[in-house]
Amino acid sequence: MSEQTKEKIFQGVLSLAQQGVPLYEVKVQAIATAAGLGKGTLYEYFSSKEEILAATMLWCMERELGALEEQLDAGTSFESKLENAQTFVVKMLLERGSSYRVIAAALTAPRGSSELPQQARRPLEQCKQRLLGLIQCMIDTGRSEGRIGPSCSDEYCHYVMKAAMLSVCAAQSCGGEAGLNRSAAHVRAMICKALA
Repeated sequence: MSEQTKEKIFQGVLSLAQQGVPLYEVKVQAIATAAGLGKGTLYEYFSSKEEILAATMLWCMERELGALEEQLDAGTSFESKLENAQTFVVKMLLERGSSYRVIAAALTAPRGSSELPQQARRPLEQCKQRLLGLIQCMIDTGRSEGRIGPSCSDEYCHYVMKAAMLSVCAAQSCGGEAGLNRSAAHVRAMICKALA
């Protein structure tokens, strides 16, 4: 499958999600129409709607992880990496989060099988490991700067970082953009204090 055709399919799914279409009910023909392709073209590459949705989710995750890596690489200190990561999460939630939630909901909606298609499981695990690696790089930067205390284990540091990012998600769901903007400095301070 050409990269251009794949992107058309994935953008078609995202377009439907942005329109509020319940993807667990959508037909392959609707995805094809949104992508500007024939239904047969989709079936040349995917055997089911679930495979299309899973591939779209993985494509989105790969894209987001690449963008997050760029943001973290732009930071020169532990605190700047934290700020860049937080800015990235806020922007993702505000600009693309609802579409991603729709895709995730469609993949977990009740039906005959609630599991991801087999071919999506390994790439999903690889994305998870890549994200954990990015968090570890931030932790390593904090340790090298003396911002993370020697008594803080890597496991504890990972927990603190993930919990803090979840607080960003909570602020977004409770207070929208204003809530996110108010919480930014507090979240960074919370991380630094917890890891000192």
